[in-house]
Amino acid sequence: MTTKNLTTVITDHQLTADTIATALGATEKHNGYYLGNGYAVTWTNGSVIEATFSPDEAFVLASGMDPKLVYAHNFKFTIRNFDELLGYKKSEQDAKHLATVKALWKMSHTIVNAMMPCIESDLDFLSLYYFIGCPVTVRRAWLPILTKPAIVSAVTNGPKRPEKYEQWLSDGIFNKLVKVCKEDAELRGASVIEEMPVKEAAKETASFGVATPAAGETIEMEKHTIQFTDGLTLFNLPQLLIAGAVELDFTHEQTIAAAFKLYAKKLISYPLAQQNTIPYEVWSLMKHNKEVLRHNSKWGKKVKNFLSRRHNFRSGENEFNGFGIVTTGLHPTDLTREEETLYNLIVKRVLDAFTPVRNRYGKKVSKRKNYKKSDKNA
Repeated sequence: MTTKNLTTVITDHQLTADTIATALGATEKHNGYYLGNGYAVTWTNGSVIEATFSPDEAFVLASGMDPKLVYAHNFKFTIRNFDELLGYKKSEQDAKHLATVKALWKMSHTIVNAMMPCIESDLDFLSLYYFIGCPVTVRRAWLPILTKPAIVSAVTNGPKRPEKYEQWLSDGIFNKLVKVCKEDAELRGASVIEEMPVKEAAKETASFGVATPAAGETIEMEKHTIQFTDGLTLFNLPQLLIAGAVELDFTHEQTIAAAFKLYAKKLISYPLAQQNTIPYEVWSLMKHNKEVLRHNSKWGKKVKNFLSRRHNFRSGENEFNGFGIVTTGLHPTDLTREEETLYNLIVKRVLDAFTPVRNRYGKKVSKRKNYKKSDKNA
């Protein structure tokens, strides 16, 4: 019996794989993967496996089911076919690369799921797992930030809160199943919380002739909560797209492409997120990050009276729900003009969001009522 002595790390795209491989010391570049230091690092080129809902019998959801097995038993997994859509033989390239992924998989004692930190990528990985059909130990590397310490820790140890991750993944799978089945079922899990500045809300409410909500008020919707604040918030993806279009004259495609490159270069947290709040742990890291922001050529002079405590998890949120876009504390180098412009826009918003607001007498508000020390343990 051949001894398996390889750990294979699988992520979505080659750009991210290159960053992960460098952090792990997998410096040998091969056709379709990186190798070295006991690791192979490869990528899927996106959703290479299509999951088609095809239950063998009447579908039933019950809380006692293992959601991963429910997913496996009610979907069929095939390699995607883009040939007709693209007009050339893309599937042939996908099949060739997938053969490389399969070969690495079968030589490995552990597979590390380093796909992007969102439910869509976790479902992509599950689809790949059941398509390959080769049981192996799997560890999740949750990487909203691609710094070397974060990569090494996540690949080696898995999520910091595995029980929270498993609960989040279960909720996400059930959400997917309910959606495809068109079932009216109540989903578990914490709602997504998004902050909205009162000034921004005033523009929306004025057109409808209704009163503007006050700071601290919330609106509850299905799986989503909006909390109004009297200060600027961190960016989430929708806000970043709007700011990119209005302030930089970027198309949405330009903004997403530049943001993803900044993420792969370890300069910002994962940008494709709906949240714009952050966990306490990320808030505390910003104490260090602000020292790097002081050297920003455009906005460094704004680093003062930092750090407001406005942005913390609320209502049982956890890091797997995503969080607002923050800088990582690394100094940017070798950026294109688009990347530098977008990075400066994000830096400005981070500084605005973390600078304490002032009351009407001009005094700094050092602590806000919605901050609780207990948030540390949320």
